Formats: sequence, structure tokens, C-alpha cells
Amino acid sequence: MKPHIKNRSRAYYRHHRKRVIHRKTKIAEQTGWQSRFTGYFAKGKVHCSCWMCSQKTKKRWISSFAKHSIETLKQSII
Repeated sequence: MKPHIKNRSRAYYRHHRKRVIHRKTKIAEQTGWQSRFTGYFAKGKVHCSCWMCSQKTKKRWISSFAKHSIETLKQSII
């Protein structure tokens, strides 16, 4: 543990939240992605909803790579 704990004010957190939102909205505008609220970008992770990215999470939380490796292991046992 650090010897001195820094007490951060609300202004500090507001500043960094605004900075992160601004950066992510700029990226979204460049890629042509629109969101209804800018506060949506304050989250840590913003996932894409395209068919390639959503394949990882829609199939019972197992990525396609993990499924492929499980199937190859099963075939090697047989």
C-alpha cells in the first residue's frame, strides 16, 4: 500500500470522464457510429455489435477460437 493516499475531488473525476467521452465520441464519428447519449462512452468497454464481433459472446460466452480448440481436442482423443 502506498504511504500517502491521494484524495481526489469530484472535479478530478469529472475532468477525466469528460476527456474519455470526448476521445471515444471522436473515434465514433470517424467510423460513422452514432449513439443516442454521449454518456454511453464513459463506460470502460464499448463493444461493437457487428456480426464478426458478436460471435464471441452470443454463443454461450465461448469464443469461436475456444470452440475450435475444444473440437480439435475431442477429435484427437477419439
